[in-house]
Amino acid sequence: MPIYNIADLNVFIEPIYPSTAKRLAPYITNDTGVDIKITADDDKIKQLCMNSKIHCNPQTAESSYILNELCNAVLERFNGFFFHSSALMLNGEAYVFSAASGTGKSTHTSLWRKHFGDKVTMINDDKPIIRKNRGKFYIYGTPWMGKADIGNNIKAPVKAVFILKQGKVNSAVRITPGEVFNHILEATVVPRQSNIMSVLLNLLDEFFSSAPLFLLTCNLDDDAVTTAYNAANTYNSES
Repeated sequence: MPIYNIADLNVFIEPIYPSTAKRLAPYITNDTGVDIKITADDDKIKQLCMNSKIHCNPQTAESSYILNELCNAVLERFNGFFFHSSALMLNGEAYVFSAASGTGKSTHTSLWRKHFGDKVTMINDDKPIIRKNRGKFYIYGTPWMGKADIGNNIKAPVKAVFILKQGKVNSAVRITPGEVFNHILEATVVPRQSNIMSVLLNLLDEFFSSAPLFLLTCNLDDDAVTTAYNAANTYNSES
């Protein structure tokens, strides 16, 4: 019985397609307990492809279906949510960068790897999960890592969150979640049920009360890294 440990949860998944099994393989565990069970149905997967507005194949649809089911279960029962972002670990803490697709979050985190070298470990370059575990919010790597497949099966407590904006001059300004609320919702999986939506909103409020949020206007210079790093660490030293 295939069980995978994702976000400190044991997830039973029986994938249909070999490509999905390969993606999940680094997360396989010998534990026998199951927190979440996800069953992929071939007919349902094919129907998803038929209903898709963009071209997809059953293998891609299955992977997306499993991710969506996992995120829904984590939100409903395990104090966690999906957050479209690129997350890295430095000195045991996570720096999280979110932006609209094509804005450059992966490019920005590559600057951190260049600046700090081996001190930086990528958690996930596209689709991590943030979860409250034992009173602290951690960001977790998942098998879904974006086009470049950059990430690891690790977790780290969140140091700071940055919303990226391209610009000529580097600056990091502390903002409130309300100022970028639409972006935050677009970066997560929004549930259809009103009661689960309340769970998400309460969780987001608690998360952003514990992790500072910055608007990071940045270019491709090395100074973009030090600007973000100094903002996060100055805030944490003063708080």
